[in-house]
Order: sequence, then C-alpha cells, then structure tokens
Amino acid sequence: MTTAADVTTREVLVLPRRSVIDEAWRAIGPGVEVLSGTDGAPLRRTIKRILDPLVLRLRANPQFSAPVVPAETGAAMRALILDVAPQLCWAASWFAILKLERRRLRITAGNAQELYFPVCFELAVTRGAPLPDDRETAETVLRGVHDDRDRTGVEVLNRYVDDTVVTQLSRQLEFSWRDVRSGSTIPGPFMSGLTTVLGDATSHNAEAARQRVWSALVADATPYNFGARARTDAELPWSIVDVGLSSVAPQPPPPVMSGADGAPPLNRSVVDRVRATLRRALDRDELPDIPMLCAEEVDRACAPWGLLAEDKQAALVAGIEVAVDLAPLSADSATRYDLSGDIQTRLRKEAYVLHARRYLVDGGPIHPRQRQVVDDLADFAKPYLRRLWARLHGRDVWQESCADVDDLRSLLEGVARSVNLDHRQRIKSMLELQEYEVAP
Repeated sequence: MTTAADVTTREVLVLPRRSVIDEAWRAIGPGVEVLSGTDGAPLRRTIKRILDPLVLRLRANPQFSAPVVPAETGAAMRALILDVAPQLCWAASWFAILKLERRRLRITAGNAQELYFPVCFELAVTRGAPLPDDRETAETVLRGVHDDRDRTGVEVLNRYVDDTVVTQLSRQLEFSWRDVRSGSTIPGPFMSGLTTVLGDATSHNAEAARQRVWSALVADATPYNFGARARTDAELPWSIVDVGLSSVAPQPPPPVMSGADGAPPLNRSVVDRVRATLRRALDRDELPDIPMLCAEEVDRACAPWGLLAEDKQAALVAGIEVAVDLAPLSADSATRYDLSGDIQTRLRKEAYVLHARRYLVDGGPIHPRQRQVVDDLADFAKPYLRRLWARLHGRDVWQESCADVDDLRSLLEGVARSVNLDHRQRIKSMLELQEYEVAP
C-alpha cells in the first residue's frame, strides 16, 4: 500500500541535470578524454554541441532541459548517453584526427570544438571508428567545413584590413560623416503618427489605416534628422546615452578598427560591424566580397543611426519610443502606446521578474549571478535597443524591408521576447549551477 510518506519522497526525489549528465559521462570510462575537462566531466561545448542536440535531442525531449529533473527522467537521460557510448568514443577519436589535420593544413578560422564536435559525432554514427592515419577523409571533412566559410570569413577580413586599407577606409569615413546634416522637418507629425502605428487596430479598415500611416512615417525625414542631430548638441526626445545606443553624447564618429569590446551600437568600429555580419550570416555566398562589404559598412556606419535604409531608421525610432516605455520592475508605471503596454504586461507576469521585484521591495541580498538580470530589468531600454539595433543592422545589410507595419510590430515584440528568453536562460543556468554545487 502506498503511503503519503512514499508519495512525498517520490515528489522531492529530483536530481540536478548537470549531475545526471556528469555521472553518465563518467560511467562511459576511458576514450572520451578529448571531449572532457580536466575534472573528467564533459566540456560545456560537448554538452552544447553533441549531448543536448544530438543525443538527448532537447527539441524533441524538452523534459531533459530542466535545471533539475525527476529520478525517472534522470534515468532516461543516463540510458540515452550510455547507449551511444561507443559513438562518443569514436567521435573523440575523429576529433583528435581532425585537429591534427587542421594543424597540417594551417587552418586557423573558427573554434575547432564549436565547428567539429557535431561533425565528429556524425562521422562516428555513419562511419564508426576512424581508421589510423585516415588523412584523406579528415582533409575532405575539413575542406567541406571551411571552404564555404572562408571566402568571406573572419580570417579573410583580418588579413584584408592592413594599414593601407585602414587609411583608405578612414578617409572614406571622414567624407561620409561630413555628408550627413540635419534638415528642418518638424518632428511632431511623425511622433503623433507613432500613436497609430503602435496602437491597437480593431477592424480591417483600422489595420489598413495603420499601414498607410506607417508608409508615410517611413518617408518622413524625422528619423534621419534625429540621427543627424544625435551628432550635435541639438535636443532629442531621449538621451542616446540613457537608452544605451552611445557611450557619449553627442555621438562621435565610429573608429575604423580599434573599437572597445562591448561598445554600444553607435560606437562600434567598422571592422567589428563587418565581423558581426560575417558571424551572423547563414549563407555568406550571398554577401559581397570583403572589400565591398567594408566599403558599404563605412557608409552605413556614417548614416544616421548607423543604418542606411529609411525604413530601418524609422523602425529604430519607433523602437526607442517603445523601449523608454518599458519598466518591468515597476508595478504602476504607465505606457504611452498600446503595443508597449502589451509587452509590459507580459514581462511583468514573468516569474523571475516578480521574484526580482519582491527581492528589491524587501531589500534582501541578490545573488551576484542575478545582478546582471536585475540591472537589465531596471534599465530595460538598453538590452532591448542593443538587440533591436543588431536585428535592424542585419536587415540593412541583407536589404530586408521593414515597410510592412505588422512585420514591424512583430519585430518590436520579438525583441522583447528575445531579451526575456535570454534572462530566463541566465536564471536557468544559475539554478543549474547552484544545484550542481550543492549536489552530494
């Protein structure tokens, strides 16, 4: 007969996810050393690139992704890992061979673990253990990984930007920066139009009207003028420093080469912007070659808001208006737009936001790993606009339109959702690490 005590025991019998993975990994025994850390546990990249996507298959098995798992789930995870123990050992052997061949071919582009771990597991599953000194297969695999990446890869960029090129780009930047001047357009109509664009539409006619208004705002000179005025002492509706777009006001010209790590969007160097484009690109064959890409980026960096297209400039101004409305940690702050109000409501319902608000009200200590999340929530405009600018920059490079008002609204909501998911992941990682640290 099952007693209440038995039920309670089963309910509390949970295991830290990381300890389940570590215990199963150690049970494999020798053969996976190159995929392991000095303590014998799997490397973070082993978990990220092999175990989570290819063995545990988190997309198909979301129950395996929780920071702590019931004993039954932990047993299932252990069984899956041990079932592929031979393939994991073979993948480790393949990785050692690829690393040797990488050095022989003098390939330096990309992180070897990030690029090769999934490939090695695929080779282990499809080919089994590697043959000794199978350099031909290793070279073919490496060529397949790198040939499509390196024509416009970061390594090509690094080789291209020598002193002569930096001088040429600096001269181009100087002329392009001087070409941008603010006009005399009155901003009032644009700002009033945002009330419609960012407002609710309850009928087909209202939706059509909202699209017409957005089309007019895209053609308005106000976003361009705002971006040009950010470079002078002219007054703007918001501070570009307070919203996190620039480290200083007025906005200075961006450097060509030596940008600070983690610089705000408008202060990033031209080379850093190109590097970000290369890293984000899923299909680099669609990009121009590095010299053209750098020249285009100089013009883009000198354009108002660091964006060439008018619809991207208008979208950023709309995003700034949404961003300064958002205050997830405040229980009673009002928003000016329906869209930002909807985003705010969803953010405030998040469990980690409620938890952070209670901590701040009670005046209790905040765990150091939570501090960055709390700081982001307290100053939400900064992480929001960093992410929005990056997405608009990508659209500007790929010439993807923001002319559709529904697409714009989805973008503005999606950025908030992305920041929210990033916060959740940080909290999840913190809890997972805490559980692992206290595990017996």
